[in-house]
Order: sequence, then structure tokens, then C-alpha cells
Amino acid sequence: MARLISDGVCNAYLLDVWTASSHRRRGIARTVVEALCEAVPGQHIGLQTDNAQGFYDRLGFRPQPDFMSRVSGRWLENDANRD
Repeated sequence: MARLISDGVCNAYLLDVWTASSHRRRGIARTVVEALCEAVPGQHIGLQTDNAQGFYDRLGFRPQPDFMSRVSGRWLENDANRD
């Protein structure tokens, strides 16, 4: 499971990414996170993690001063920002 909260324009926050222990290491979390990121094209996606920096780094997230983040596609290139 995972949740992504978005303002619908430029910022989203990924949280509560979790896979049952018996189903880990099968690419489930990667698939869920990628699907959520694809749902918010052009948005900056932030998250905080204590022990999964390597996992998120492999998904394209980069450390920021207080959290990790990535942009889904190209920054602000989405329906909310089209004329």
C-alpha cells in the first residue's frame, strides 16, 4: 500500500509505502510507487524516510535538506498548467 497526496498542480507527498513482509523483494513497492508518480506528471514529489533511502534513490528520488524528492516527468508540465 502507499498514499500520494497532491495539490493537483505542482506538489505531491508520498507516504505510508508498505509491503507485507511475506511479499517483499518482489517489486511490489516499486510498481506501486512508480504508478503513483505517473499519476502526477510534472509535479514535485516529496517524502521522508528513516531507513529506505537506497530504495527511493533507485527510484529517482534525491535527498533534499529535510526530505527526499523527485519530479514526475518534467516540472510543471501537466494539465493544470496548460492554457
